[in-house]
Amino acid sequence: MKRAALLSVTDKTGLKEFAITLQKAGLDLLATSGTKSYLEGEGIKTVSIEEYTAQKEILDGRVKTLHPRIHAGLLAKRDKQEHISELIDNDIYSIEVAVINLYPFIKTLEANKDAPLEKMVEYIDIGGPTMIRAAAKNCKHVVPVIDPADYPHLASYFEKGENVPLEVRIDLARKVFTFIANYDLEIAKYLSKQTDTQEDGFAPVEGLVLEKQQSLRYGENPHQKGAFYRAASKGAPSWKQLNGKELSYNNLLDFDAALKLMRSFPHSSKTAVIIKHLNPCGAASASTLLEALKKAKQGDPRSHFGGVLAFNSEVTADVAEEVRGDFAEIVLAPSYASDALELLRKNKNLRVIEVPLTGSPTLEIRAVEGGYLLQESDPGAAILPESSSATSRALSEQELRDLAFAWTVCAHVKSNAIVLVKDEMILATGAGQMSRIDSVELALSKAARHGHNTNGAVCASDAFFPFADSVETLAAHGVSCIISPSGAKRDEEVLQVAEKAGISFVFADKRHFRH
Repeated sequence: MKRAALLSVTDKTGLKEFAITLQKAGLDLLATSGTKSYLEGEGIKTVSIEEYTAQKEILDGRVKTLHPRIHAGLLAKRDKQEHISELIDNDIYSIEVAVINLYPFIKTLEANKDAPLEKMVEYIDIGGPTMIRAAAKNCKHVVPVIDPADYPHLASYFEKGENVPLEVRIDLARKVFTFIANYDLEIAKYLSKQTDTQEDGFAPVEGLVLEKQQSLRYGENPHQKGAFYRAASKGAPSWKQLNGKELSYNNLLDFDAALKLMRSFPHSSKTAVIIKHLNPCGAASASTLLEALKKAKQGDPRSHFGGVLAFNSEVTADVAEEVRGDFAEIVLAPSYASDALELLRKNKNLRVIEVPLTGSPTLEIRAVEGGYLLQESDPGAAILPESSSATSRALSEQELRDLAFAWTVCAHVKSNAIVLVKDEMILATGAGQMSRIDSVELALSKAARHGHNTNGAVCASDAFFPFADSVETLAAHGVSCIISPSGAKRDEEVLQVAEKAGISFVFADKRHFRH
């Protein structure tokens, strides 16, 4: 019985070496026209699909591999004598290996989000998915290969004259169906946007194909199982762990919260942020990163223990020494000086993450009873709204800086959110309370407990004040400026209280509620 490897690829990475290995293993090389041209240009003999099937490519190459002689060779069961006899009687190759990758629909779309339908339909592969699906279905007898990264590992079996183990074949088949599922999903999402006339911007079809990256010890609590997945369509992770234990479920949540907050800050200022349980318990900007870290820790000297520390510029040795002075779970920054990294690695369990501060907003997905909620991610509030005070009191330059700082942080605090700031340093936060006055009282109580003077401090609120009581309480503790969205029935009453107290009050055009 004749044996062959079927080759039809758009990505030629590593193909020459792998094709030579397959040929040396006794397999003829069946190749589609583009792949044949490339291999023969490298001096490797192949058999063309046209020659083998006796059928010329038709319809501008749209039909070339959809042929019984191809699919019989892929789908025949080698442990069924009737199938073997049919292959021999019809002089059909037993295709032992299928090396296929598809037209680059996803890459083409990523390079041109506004590509017209006429162009994109030409990147929808038909023959490739059909062949590799057949090979994957019959992986007991055929080795399905869709990823050039698998060539070296598979070559080692062929070079030794060994059969590729079944568990490896099954894993390759899983990879094939994962790739095709994501490929088809991206096509469906693209097509659904071509006819959707809804003004909300959400297409009729949405979704992700997820691949497990890491098994976690447990989920949010020890009795819950947990795992970390990434979208199959994404490339390598944007972040890199340089030291420490694997990140846990809760670590990953806090890491994400710290990164989102840090990405909101202007990178021109040296800023340090400390996250505990998804909320910032400390944050400060200063002329140096070391000073910013010290101020961030000073904001809540009790809560920063065991937190996630995030920086918006390179961590230097003096900053690393300060980090090591207390217990921290995670440190994340865009880069680390070599001597700083050496110091941090002395704490073997400290998780050190290198991550770029550039990033684009993504969709957020949450499961609810009977379905899923999707929304655009809130990028936060990186700059102060272009608004003057709605009261007669003008803002000083320092108050403007502090108000911008507070407004940036507030967008990342669980609602109801109140943030008190002075000299670009969090004095206290009130987070996750059931009423806004509770959050105000909590923040003021924490500030007093840690000896912070709130005279001249500014306050940010993530949503409007439903009553004037919060403003009265803040004014009584010396807060000089407040920023919040408008929209409450009592906005005028709130402004009158602020005016009477001599407080500057800025209305923002957006709210940043985190449920």
